[in-house]
Amino acid sequence: GFLHPIGACCRCPGCARPGSVARGRRSTRTVATHRSATTGSSTVRVSGTSGSLTHSATGALVVNPPPDFTISASPNRQTVVQGNSTTYTVTVTAVNGFTGTVNLTSTGFGTGATGSFSPVSVAGSGSSTLTVTTTSSATTGSSTLMVTGTSGSLTHSATGALVVNP
Repeated sequence: GFLHPIGACCRCPGCARPGSVARGRRSTRTVATHRSATTGSSTVRVSGTSGSLTHSATGALVVNPPPDFTISASPNRQTVVQGNSTTYTVTVTAVNGFTGTVNLTSTGFGTGATGSFSPVSVAGSGSSTLTVTTTSSATTGSSTLMVTGTSGSLTHSATGALVVNP
């Protein structure tokens, strides 16, 4: 038999049925974990029986957290006069060995304001400059900008304030 750590499932046909191994041969069991599996170390036990003989071996299964990233925008608030531009630094930080490419988008600009990233994506960890450009007739007041980073099924966002003065 095979004991499963919480949240783990081995990909073996008929887990409840023991497999058989010929003398002098090896058997391999693959353990796959779900994204929500509990992280940390678990003890696994494998038993083998032949006739009246039974032997067991134990080992450790270590489940590491999945790769991910965080995103932030700095400063938290920028003020710009109509017809001018300002910048934010968007920082992507890799977590748990993340190496993917994070594509950046932004929303929340008031009328007459637009944003552009340079570069538009970050691989692993790094930063991008978000330049916000306003027209001379841009709506004055405060708005909340949202910067979103997406890599595959991972999506994270950060917010910042933009104040447009006449």
